Amino acid sequence: MALLTRAQTFKVSGKVIENNKQKGLDYASVTLVQLPDSAVIGTRYSNQQGIFEFQSIKQGKYTVLASYLGYESAKSASFEIVYADFMVPALILSSSAGRLKEVTIKGSRPLLERKIDRIVFNLENSIAAKGTDLTQALALTPMVRVDESGISLIGKGGVAVMINERMIQLRGNDLINYLKSLRSEDIEKIEVITTPPAKYEAQGNSGLINIVVKSNPNLGWSGNFSPSFVQNTYSSYANNLNLNYQSQKLSSSVKLRQYHRLSHIEEQTNNLGVNSILSSDPRKTISDGVGVNLSLDYKAGKKANLGLIYDLGKTSSDMNIDNVTVYQTKGLTDSVLRTVSHNENPNLNQTLSLYYDQKLDSLGKKLSTGFNFFATQPEITNNFQTSSDQTGETYRVRNFNAIKNNVWSAQADLALPYKWASIETGLKFINFDNNAEMAYANFIQNVFQVDPLKSNQFEYNEKNMAGYISLEKDLSKKWTAKVGLRYEYTWLDGYSPTIDLRSQSEYGKLFPTIYLSYKPNPKNTFSINYSKRINRPSLRAINPAKFYSNPYTYYTGNPFLKPSYNHNIELSYLRGNLSFTAYGQKLVNGYGYVVEVKDAFKVVNAYNYLTQYNVGLTVSLNQKIFPWWENSSYASYSFSTAESVLTQVLTQSGSAFFYSTNNTFKTSRQTSAFVNFRQSLSSRQGNMYYQGRYVLSGGARVTFAEDKFQVNASVNDILKGDLERNRLYFADAVQYGSTYYDTRSFNLNFTYTFGKSKVKGSQKQVNFRETQRAN
Repeated sequence: MALLTRAQTFKVSGKVIENNKQKGLDYASVTLVQLPDSAVIGTRYSNQQGIFEFQSIKQGKYTVLASYLGYESAKSASFEIVYADFMVPALILSSSAGRLKEVTIKGSRPLLERKIDRIVFNLENSIAAKGTDLTQALALTPMVRVDESGISLIGKGGVAVMINERMIQLRGNDLINYLKSLRSEDIEKIEVITTPPAKYEAQGNSGLINIVVKSNPNLGWSGNFSPSFVQNTYSSYANNLNLNYQSQKLSSSVKLRQYHRLSHIEEQTNNLGVNSILSSDPRKTISDGVGVNLSLDYKAGKKANLGLIYDLGKTSSDMNIDNVTVYQTKGLTDSVLRTVSHNENPNLNQTLSLYYDQKLDSLGKKLSTGFNFFATQPEITNNFQTSSDQTGETYRVRNFNAIKNNVWSAQADLALPYKWASIETGLKFINFDNNAEMAYANFIQNVFQVDPLKSNQFEYNEKNMAGYISLEKDLSKKWTAKVGLRYEYTWLDGYSPTIDLRSQSEYGKLFPTIYLSYKPNPKNTFSINYSKRINRPSLRAINPAKFYSNPYTYYTGNPFLKPSYNHNIELSYLRGNLSFTAYGQKLVNGYGYVVEVKDAFKVVNAYNYLTQYNVGLTVSLNQKIFPWWENSSYASYSFSTAESVLTQVLTQSGSAFFYSTNNTFKTSRQTSAFVNFRQSLSSRQGNMYYQGRYVLSGGARVTFAEDKFQVNASVNDILKGDLERNRLYFADAVQYGSTYYDTRSFNLNFTYTFGKSKVKGSQKQVNFRETQRAN
């Protein structure tokens, strides 16, 4: 009976009233604080009658604080919850005299917290994150890496980003620009989910980042305008405009983005064997983009919300490449090809999401439904001219690839919190349609003539039905468990009418997740978890069309490619701001691209061939060395071994070590400086060897006019050490690669915030992660 009592949770409720009117005060801010450590449990807002409620509260001692703009704050006497719900005596707020002041409740919530299925970085407690955009704040978060290539979890690769548990559909430069339009002062915390629970799609092994936006009662207009300038080899710029409006019923936002980026990239790829191919690819890239994101959220009643999110983006990625390819036999040059090419890739993408959330009772039970649609139409045109020193011939070719992707999904999620446990369950259906047409045309007699032997069409459809259930329960005051099970059934149909090739299959899989957490005291948390994940191939990886970069080099896909599976186990320990995580991973049926030389052709194709084992340890420490100096450091070590079913792929075993340190110095209330350094030592994984890289960056931040105007200046990759060098090992050759992405740069950013700065627009996003596979 004692164990059952400790596992129960209870309700804390009460009423906030005005002193001069003795009636309920609508939308007062009420904060529940646990004693004796003053940890903030949560904040609620009173309804029109002044009533507030906190659900699922554990046994312990508490106090409640209430505030409202223009009123003196009030604090309840301390109380203890033991066996029953608790009704707080009425909290009376009196009107403030003289100048109105906003009341801020400060709790001692730690910088880092460990929940049952995620690590929480409480952003508002970090001086380094204050006054930054969201990309800068993410770079301070444990295990998160932000650079020119995007956002990733160290040891996991690319990561999906959510806002308030709803997926952001943007990718690449559009995602970075969107996050730069958000300010750190609007963010309460960042949650890092390395092993996502059953609620989320089993697709991918990269993990999730959930950004929790602060709730705010202020109404009216707000916004910010943020232009930025970058100088590397060339000059680039970007602009973001964010407009928000919030009323009692409607929360809305419009985000406009635009960018123009240029860079000079040096790439060298040498495939060395009996027959060797040496390739040099210096190129200039030009990326342009414009987009708009509209979010509307309407309170249809006390228990219902409905809304929509529409995003429209138009991008263009151009490349001018001057390629020199040398063909050798036993070290002697046979021929040299020079290819001058111009690559254009305009793309129009649209996303529409509709959702409806219905609260089923006052205890937190909720039904969420949504419909999502995504469409993209990239058109890749590669015009190249190749000349041979051996034959003296010149080839002029146009390679055109038109793709249409349509993805739609419908889902329903049900949350059922009970005193004995919390249950989540739901269903989701997803449909992919992909149509691709590739045309290879030679320039003959002053016109481009299509070569049917090098052209292809591909039609692909994929359907996925998923259902899940998860249960979370406090076993005692110190032990918490969460288990989940997700089932996904998939139908595949790919057809190439050009070569009359069809690939069909269907399969169903179970994906379990298990979490166990032990918290002996407020300062220490131990946890262990397990998850199984699936990684389905991208649509580009299964398209059998051949895309040529010169007459003797092409990339193609494999329509018979199968998904891979990951088994993950993690053991974590958190003490204060120090976090340790030991992990093990097993990759089954892994796939990747294999380089082959066939009759003087260099062919890059995708195959399933890899079984891989990884074990590792990560350590992160966030600390305020002095009140004016905050340090965020991270280190990771891993060991990998692999086996290949393809005899031409030679797997490698070896270790990897990465560390980073971010230092922010608060020189005054308006100014701060930072110095960051990260380094990865040489490592081996799969059939690849990676040479070490390092990046040193520094800069300063200044704010004016009560923090409404902000200037950020920084220099990235000061020592020019971010050079990517690797080797791929095959039975008949070793491929040496070297790429520098023009990362040394000077960056200047201005941000002006106007209106009621704490008003935030609709930040709801939808869970539509499948759009990432359309690339």
